[in-house]
Amino acid sequence: MTSFILAATLRALADINNEHERSYDITNSQLITGSVPLSSSPSFQSPYTINTQYFQYMKNSTSSSISSEADSTNFGTYSYNITRQFILFPKSIKTFPFLSTEISFNYKLETSIYSLSPSTYSGLFERTFIIQPSEFLPAGIMTFYLSTTGTTLGQTRLKDIPKQSKQKITLENDPDVEYNMIVTSTTIQQLPSYRDDVNINLIISNRKDEQIVSVTLNINSWHYNTTLIFKNQSSSNIIINQDRINPAMIIIQARIKPNEDETCMFTLQQWR
Repeated sequence: MTSFILAATLRALADINNEHERSYDITNSQLITGSVPLSSSPSFQSPYTINTQYFQYMKNSTSSSISSEADSTNFGTYSYNITRQFILFPKSIKTFPFLSTEISFNYKLETSIYSLSPSTYSGLFERTFIIQPSEFLPAGIMTFYLSTTGTTLGQTRLKDIPKQSKQKITLENDPDVEYNMIVTSTTIQQLPSYRDDVNINLIISNRKDEQIVSVTLNINSWHYNTTLIFKNQSSSNIIINQDRINPAMIIIQARIKPNEDETCMFTLQQWR
């Protein structure tokens, strides 16, 4: 079980900000991205308000971008030439769609829980994307929009992404998918050692369309041996795996149908 694999065309916008009181008549200019260290970095910019007509224009336009590939690459930088003439008015911002590239991305919901002790746990899942661009993608702020309405889903900051490389990003929690988990523990003396049985009962609830979720449990790792014992699960849509390198890490993955729950029960036997 992996994640939802989707494809999209990413269009990048570059803002040229004139903070001065005079106008500039610009004939040729150049955008430079990549490894360009500056003394400070801008904070997140408020997302653009996008209506459905503008979103459709950005989606279908083939000539709006300056270039789909960099005109030159030098010493870790990528340059994009703006050959059209324009006027930069005082105290204004000129926005150019400067890059268009195909991306593939995997989407699923993830959460991690650390240092389990006997208790009741509950929480939400982070919306997680792993994106892979077909061309170099410069660092910047990525805004996610819902294609049908243009509604802003969230923003995140990207690092430079080389061609065909992957980067993982998250967009806060999804309020419609949650987990509830009950953890109990018993200790059994088996001289010369002790065995802790950690019993876990997990329920994952989905109140929207079909979702793929992942729960990573990091159990007490100071035990010298950990064994996973299956007890019960609601369906074959939920899979429980023990990490090969770190046996104290349990990864639970589930494909949950709309408005349904998935449950599982298992025990971790740990020797100390």
